[in-house]
Amino acid sequence: MEYMDDRLAAFRKEIEKLHRRLELSKTVGPDYFEPGMMEYLDQSEGILDEAAGTFLLRFEARGTRYDGRTEQIESVREGDPITIVREAGNPFNANNFTLETARGKNVGNMPADLCNAVAPLYDSGVLTFEDVKVSFVDPITKRNRHAKQAVLFVEARGSVKTEA
Repeated sequence: MEYMDDRLAAFRKEIEKLHRRLELSKTVGPDYFEPGMMEYLDQSEGILDEAAGTFLLRFEARGTRYDGRTEQIESVREGDPITIVREAGNPFNANNFTLETARGKNVGNMPADLCNAVAPLYDSGVLTFEDVKVSFVDPITKRNRHAKQAVLFVEARGSVKTEA
């Protein structure tokens, strides 16, 4: 039971981090800009409704400039379905989840800290993803000439059993 409490606490912490990013976006002025760190704060969100056993995660995909993902993101649109695929064999993080389009094209990964909180719950059947889609996309061709990668945010809704 204590182990489950620890796993849920880690998940709650990641949800709170996502929500704090959204809240921070409301406090910075329009002239505030820090490339790669703060420009898309308002796209993040984390909500956990423990009474209903539901969650919402809105996060930025990571690794979007590797393995041809930038090119794949060029054809992605807001609202497009995304499949979250468990990738336990990933050599960099055994808790990894990849993000795939409806055509099976890999467009990035879930952030590592979020993967580390979600994977134990997902693997034990406590957490399930039910509706996953692109919530925001900024392809590299639409960004300024100094941009090194596309920006992709994914919204995942699902259920989590918070009680034994």
